[in-house]
Amino acid sequence: MHELPLCEFLRLEVEGPRLNLTFNRPDQRNAINSQMGAEFAAVVDWLAASKEVRVVVLRGAGGHFCAGGDIKERKNMAEESVSDGVDPIMERNRSAGLAFLKFENLPQTTIALVEGSAFGGGMGYACLADITIVADTAKMGMPETTLGVAPAQIAPYVVKRIGLTRARQLALTGERFDGAKAYEYGIAQYLCAEQEIDQTLEEVVASVMRCGPEANAATKAIMLKVGTLPDEEMVRFSAGKFSELNRGDEGKEGQTAFAEKRKPAWQLGLKGGGS
Repeated sequence: MHELPLCEFLRLEVEGPRLNLTFNRPDQRNAINSQMGAEFAAVVDWLAASKEVRVVVLRGAGGHFCAGGDIKERKNMAEESVSDGVDPIMERNRSAGLAFLKFENLPQTTIALVEGSAFGGGMGYACLADITIVADTAKMGMPETTLGVAPAQIAPYVVKRIGLTRARQLALTGERFDGAKAYEYGIAQYLCAEQEIDQTLEEVVASVMRCGPEANAATKAIMLKVGTLPDEEMVRFSAGKFSELNRGDEGKEGQTAFAEKRKPAWQLGLKGGGS
């Protein structure tokens, strides 16, 4: 496995096929500054090249997920002028958007564990993850418009997650809501009491680990193509993925294991035996 990027504001822990990625600016409720954003992008690049990691867990240090962008830093950047056609604010925002895009398309299954504050970019991460677990006490929202700016890079993912009508309502009112509402709106797929969130996480991770990693990666790729390809191209793309899996070692092993009434190889050695 190639070396993890060195990070100051992200805590990275590899546990076998799992990467725990913790936003680690607890004194600022894990608000995203430029360095944290660059570190996140570097970790996403690392994950895109990793064959060993199957699950990525996002959470925040100190009881908060992520309070969004670092407003103080962003305010200072507003004073920077465009020089030689280079707009530093636009470039930072564009870089964040590209990291979000690459994160959404990672082959790994991504899980967000939302506790405490999850505003702005934090809510964006919650909508980017494949699976989101939210504590009922969490506080979420898109407050950007109340600050006179726009949720520019997270808006597409919120729309995809919960639909255009609800996304517009949340963004154009700056509504703040709790974990129960996040579950109701479709941001999270799991809602639990704060003291049960770690147990819920481990149960979800165990379920993901029972699935073939290549099958999960291909399934993500198929689902993320929906609406981006004409119907016949979508059929062809999906058929190609299915053929690759069926002919591949993982597909052969999974179907043979089913016929032989045993666990497939990728489940061996998991906690609880992959049961």
